[in-house]
Amino acid sequence: MSKRRVVVTGLGMLSPVGNTVESTWKALLAGQSGISLIDHF
Repeated sequence: MSKRRVVVTGLGMLSPVGNTVESTWKALLAGQSGISLIDHF
């Protein structure tokens, strides 16, 4: 069995209320929710 190396090249965030840590944190503090009805696919 050969050893495989894993390399992490970056960290990020994606959530229903924001695409960055800062925008997500602000949205959560403002009480925004990422939950809604699905109206189309």
